[in-house]
Amino acid sequence: MEYSRQVHVLGCLLFELLSEGLGLKADHLEGMDCAKGHFILSHYYPPCPEPQFTMGTTRHSDPDFLTILLQDHIGGLQVLSPHGWVEVSAVPGSLVVNIGDLLQVSTFFISDN
Repeated sequence: MEYSRQVHVLGCLLFELLSEGLGLKADHLEGMDCAKGHFILSHYYPPCPEPQFTMGTTRHSDPDFLTILLQDHIGGLQVLSPHGWVEVSAVPGSLVVNIGDLLQVSTFFISDN
Protein backbone atom coordinates (compact mmCIF):
# COMPACT_ATOMS: atom_id res chain seq x y z
CA MET A 1 0.00 0.00 0.00
CA GLU A 2 2.88 2.36 0.78
CA TYR A 3 4.44 1.67 -2.63
CA SER A 4 1.11 2.51 -4.30
CA ARG A 5 0.86 5.75 -2.31
CA GLN A 6 4.40 6.77 -3.25
CA VAL A 7 3.81 6.06 -6.95
CA HIS A 8 0.70 8.26 -6.78
CA VAL A 9 2.76 11.06 -5.16
CA LEU A 10 5.34 10.70 -7.95
CA GLY A 11 2.58 10.82 -10.58
CA CYS A 12 1.19 14.04 -9.09
CA LEU A 13 4.66 15.60 -9.13
CA LEU A 14 5.13 14.59 -12.76
CA PHE A 15 1.76 16.16 -13.67
CA GLU A 16 2.88 19.40 -11.99
CA LEU A 17 6.15 19.41 -13.92
CA LEU A 18 4.41 18.59 -17.20
CA SER A 19 1.86 21.36 -16.60
CA GLU A 20 4.64 23.88 -16.05
CA GLY A 21 6.51 22.54 -19.09
CA LEU A 22 3.40 23.25 -21.15
CA GLY A 23 3.34 26.82 -19.84
CA LEU A 24 0.33 26.18 -17.60
CA LYS A 25 -0.27 26.55 -13.87
CA ALA A 26 1.33 23.72 -11.90
CA ASP A 27 -2.04 22.28 -10.87
CA HIS A 28 -3.61 22.36 -14.36
CA LEU A 29 -3.34 18.65 -15.31
CA GLU A 30 -4.22 17.51 -11.81
CA GLY A 31 -7.22 19.85 -11.97
CA MET A 32 -8.33 17.95 -15.08
CA ASP A 33 -8.39 14.82 -12.86
CA CYS A 34 -5.38 13.31 -14.63
CA ALA A 35 -4.14 11.98 -11.29
CA LYS A 36 -7.54 10.97 -9.95
CA GLY A 37 -7.00 7.22 -10.16
CA HIS A 38 -4.23 4.79 -10.72
CA PHE A 39 -3.63 1.09 -10.84
CA ILE A 40 -0.62 -1.12 -10.49
CA LEU A 41 0.04 -3.82 -13.03
CA SER A 42 2.90 -6.25 -12.58
CA HIS A 43 4.46 -8.50 -15.17
CA TYR A 44 7.18 -11.00 -14.46
CA TYR A 45 9.08 -12.46 -17.36
CA PRO A 46 11.69 -14.95 -16.20
CA PRO A 47 14.75 -15.41 -18.43
CA CYS A 48 13.91 -17.55 -21.43
CA PRO A 49 16.32 -20.38 -22.22
CA GLU A 50 15.68 -20.00 -25.99
CA PRO A 51 14.71 -16.37 -26.67
CA GLN A 52 15.18 -16.77 -30.42
CA PHE A 53 12.02 -18.94 -30.42
CA THR A 54 9.77 -16.53 -28.51
CA MET A 55 7.64 -13.49 -29.22
CA GLY A 56 6.94 -10.59 -26.88
CA THR A 57 3.59 -8.96 -26.32
CA THR A 58 1.78 -7.43 -29.24
CA ARG A 59 2.42 -3.88 -30.35
CA HIS A 60 0.37 -1.51 -28.18
CA SER A 61 0.19 1.98 -26.80
CA ASP A 62 -0.41 3.08 -23.23
CA PRO A 63 -4.02 4.29 -23.14
CA ASP A 64 -3.80 6.26 -19.88
CA PHE A 65 -2.20 9.58 -18.91
CA LEU A 66 1.14 8.27 -17.63
CA THR A 67 2.90 4.94 -17.29
CA ILE A 68 5.65 4.67 -14.70
CA LEU A 69 7.71 1.55 -15.30
CA LEU A 70 10.34 -0.11 -13.15
CA GLN A 71 12.42 -2.36 -15.39
CA ASP A 72 14.53 -5.24 -14.22
CA HIS A 73 17.94 -6.30 -15.51
CA ILE A 74 16.39 -8.61 -18.14
CA GLY A 75 15.14 -5.74 -20.31
CA GLY A 76 13.11 -6.25 -23.46
CA LEU A 77 11.22 -2.95 -23.48
CA GLN A 78 11.10 -1.34 -26.91
CA VAL A 79 9.53 1.89 -28.15
CA LEU A 80 8.52 2.78 -31.67
CA SER A 81 10.40 5.76 -33.05
CA PRO A 82 10.28 7.30 -36.53
CA HIS A 83 13.32 5.10 -37.28
CA GLY A 84 11.73 1.82 -36.12
CA TRP A 85 11.77 -0.08 -32.84
CA VAL A 86 14.39 1.04 -30.32
CA GLU A 87 15.51 -0.97 -27.29
CA VAL A 88 15.12 0.84 -23.96
CA SER A 89 18.06 -0.25 -21.84
CA ALA A 90 17.34 -0.79 -18.17
CA VAL A 91 19.24 1.60 -15.90
CA PRO A 92 19.53 0.29 -12.32
CA GLY A 93 17.53 2.37 -9.85
CA SER A 94 15.67 4.32 -12.54
CA LEU A 95 12.08 4.52 -13.73
CA VAL A 96 10.79 4.84 -17.28
CA VAL A 97 7.98 7.39 -17.61
CA ASN A 98 5.85 7.16 -20.73
CA ILE A 99 3.35 9.81 -21.77
CA GLY A 100 0.14 7.91 -22.51
CA ASP A 101 -2.49 8.40 -25.17
CA LEU A 102 -4.90 10.41 -22.97
CA LEU A 103 -2.21 12.90 -21.97
CA GLN A 104 -1.09 13.30 -25.58
CA VAL A 105 -4.65 14.07 -26.66
CA SER A 106 -5.25 16.37 -23.67
CA THR A 107 -2.11 18.40 -24.32
CA PHE A 108 -2.97 18.66 -28.01
CA PHE A 109 -6.22 20.43 -27.12
CA ILE A 110 -4.50 22.56 -24.44
CA SER A 111 -1.82 23.81 -26.83
CA ASP A 112 -4.40 24.31 -29.58
CA ASN A 113 -6.30 26.92 -27.54
